[in-house]
Amino acid sequence: MTPRVVVIAAGSHIFRAAHIPAIAEAGVHVAGVYDADEQRAAEVAAEHGWEASADLDALLAVPADAAVVCAPHPLHADLVRRCLAAGRAVLVEKPLAPRLSDIDRIIAASADAGVPVAVVHQHRLRDEVAVARRMLRDGELGRIHRALVVASYPKRSVYYTDTPWRGTWHGEGGGVLLNQGLHDIDLLVHMLGLPSRVAASLRTVAHPIETEDTADLLLEWDRGFTASVHITSAAALGENRLEVHGSAKSVRISSRGLEVRVARDDFDAFAAAPGGHFDAFPVEDWRLVVESGRGSHADVYADLVAALADGRAPYTTAADARDAVEVICAATIASDDGGWIALPVDPSRADAILDSRIDGAVAPRPSLTTQKEVVR
Repeated sequence: MTPRVVVIAAGSHIFRAAHIPAIAEAGVHVAGVYDADEQRAAEVAAEHGWEASADLDALLAVPADAAVVCAPHPLHADLVRRCLAAGRAVLVEKPLAPRLSDIDRIIAASADAGVPVAVVHQHRLRDEVAVARRMLRDGELGRIHRALVVASYPKRSVYYTDTPWRGTWHGEGGGVLLNQGLHDIDLLVHMLGLPSRVAASLRTVAHPIETEDTADLLLEWDRGFTASVHITSAAALGENRLEVHGSAKSVRISSRGLEVRVARDDFDAFAAAPGGHFDAFPVEDWRLVVESGRGSHADVYADLVAALADGRAPYTTAADARDAVEVICAATIASDDGGWIALPVDPSRADAILDSRIDGAVAPRPSLTTQKEVVR
């Protein structure tokens, strides 16, 4: 049976650019669409031969297997819970929500309804990520020393000024970390688990926005290793990459795929062995072992279809998606405090900081009810 979905915020750029091709590739049937901007909904519906609903209640009354949510970040929590209350499984764009308190309410609502929530973290489905995680799980890297994330998403300022909700605390709930960098933070915790504490410097370097456009984080795990993270939309830094370095091997994930660098001797053994003061550590060159593959919106839809058919959880659940947001909340608090912030984060403390930033914003708040400027 062909799976059926209904779509909320069908006029958004992310739905048009990424979801529509993925829906076609995955063989999913769109049973209805809705957008608070009725004209946009009508245009999308007419273009693809779909039915447009005049309001959300009407959409959620349409028989369907799942609802797709592509609205601005701060609207996700209420929309997802309305879908769950209607008995619909949900696929929601990242981030699941800017507030940990809202994410916790979504997790509870999903459990109470017995209905799954899947989150679009498509990079988790990349072939190279799966192999790297297996290597870490099996201990192939030896004792982990450190990790590194460098990611730049260079933007013109018009990216923000043309779309009033971007770069605002009220409209987006965060800056480059929550929008673009969420994928990088998510992969880091997907590989290594949640850190025990976070320190951070968040700042606005180039763009006329309220939120940060540049972030530097230092993360520490109880297992004795650290990670440094640099994410920005205010510079062009070359290829984005995630590296994990161990005593026996190192892995690097980039647009090429998974590269591995093998030590000819475990570093702990090398350090303890007799020898010269300036002996070089014997290590091979980086070698590509898995070419980049999968990790698209179509893969997310295929996983959702399989999960619904098999009665299993989707690959990235609401609980899974919480981890990266918690790290970002910890970084926001740490940047304000100027010190280390331990995890778990108190959701009420993170909420209070976001509320204070919304209240302290100088510019008028963008409207989040019309969705007329929903462009990612």
